[in-house]
Amino acid sequence: MTARWERVTVVGPGLIGGSVARALRRRGLARRVVVVGRSEGGLAPVRAGGGADETTTDLAAGVRGAALVVLCAPLGSLPGLVRAAWPHLARGAVLTDAGSVKREVVAAAAACPARDGAAFVGGHPMAGSERSGFGASDPDLFEGRLALLTPTAETPERAVAEVTSLWEGLGSQVRCLSVEAHDRGVAQISHLPHLAAFALVAAADGEALALASRGFTDTTRIAASPEALWADIFRGNRVALLEALGRYEAVLARWRERFERGEWSALEAELARAREIREKLG
Repeated sequence: MTARWERVTVVGPGLIGGSVARALRRRGLARRVVVVGRSEGGLAPVRAGGGADETTTDLAAGVRGAALVVLCAPLGSLPGLVRAAWPHLARGAVLTDAGSVKREVVAAAAACPARDGAAFVGGHPMAGSERSGFGASDPDLFEGRLALLTPTAETPERAVAEVTSLWEGLGSQVRCLSVEAHDRGVAQISHLPHLAAFALVAAADGEALALASRGFTDTTRIAASPEALWADIFRGNRVALLEALGRYEAVLARWRERFERGEWSALEAELARAREIREKLG
């Protein structure tokens, strides 16, 4: 594949950032892939694993000269990274991120002063794992997955096209939607399920856990995800997650009433509707 970009910088060498960097190199999408990390220790596995052409702990140096910069750091650090990277972007460079909540990071980018045609496009690859770190990265992680973009009315079309090319080049299907629709949607289909998985584990006592087999472990697999990462996501999407949690609690309350009243036919009908919806997901 012919390289689309001369230089792409990935900030954050964890699961997502490492996967992006490795995929860019494997697919030949960039002539030079630079990975920025917080410490030399965190970058050592990237160098050892061939995940970059260049690594640095200096954000300004790493961003300088890149046509495309992808922020893959923890959610809470993304607004600050946008502000820190912005003054060092090359003329016409496109900055994007991979955070699972868009409100704060898009607002941070909107508050940055206009300069040299630089642009920001909010992004979120719908891919991941309960594992973390560069060692868990996978260059095929985004293959066949959905990548969500959240351009605003002020986002240049050419910037959206650049980020679309990135995710399509990594094997994903791209969909654009508003910040509000994104955060509300992922609260229901990603953030709430993670919260529920943690809760299911927390609600089981020791004697019951000793009996756990495939059904329980499959259902709660994502509860093995890093708690700091998910507490950060829950905080960042608090309003939409509270709404999603209210909808979930209403379903549980209704089903609890079915149990208490012995309304088994009504319960079975609701379970059937849920099953039919799930089957359509594939």
